[in-house]
Amino acid sequence: MGLHRRRVWEIAKGFRGRARNCIKIARQQAEKALQHAYKGRRDKKMDMRALWISRVNAATREHGLKYSLFMAGLRQENVRLNRKMLSELAIFEPHSFKALVEQVQFMRGASGPSSSSSSSSRSSSSSSSSIAARLTVAPLDGGGGGGGGGGGSSAERERSSADGSKRSA
Repeated sequence: MGLHRRRVWEIAKGFRGRARNCIKIARQQAEKALQHAYKGRRDKKMDMRALWISRVNAATREHGLKYSLFMAGLRQENVRLNRKMLSELAIFEPHSFKALVEQVQFMRGASGPSSSSSSSSRSSSSSSSSIAARLTVAPLDGGGGGGGGGGGSSAERERSSADGSKRSA
């Protein structure tokens, strides 16, 4: 039997011809429409992932690095950013994204496009902490903005604790 009659009529409301008012044909068309909707939800996820990959690829190639080498370098550095976040970084935070690319290039032994020679780059940055150590990604709080719990980023909490402006009750 499949779908209940009332549900079939709700789905078939916008159909044309007999698929709109003949229950047997409407049921077949409604089931097919639901199958297409199911596939479409999965295809949308695939399309978005392909879009993110192409954006990150374009951004890394602007800095002289291939996508596959960039992703492998991030994995070796244990930078846990997904493709969506990397795409957002490349669009809205190009300096942060460039820092990630330069860190991967440094760890691979290749000099970045801004440095003149790799030996001077290595000697100056060997004593300083790595860029990846300075780029900290705060874990998601699970709720997304709003609600109690103190709120604010870690930088805001550090600033408020330094000047004593926030007081706990």
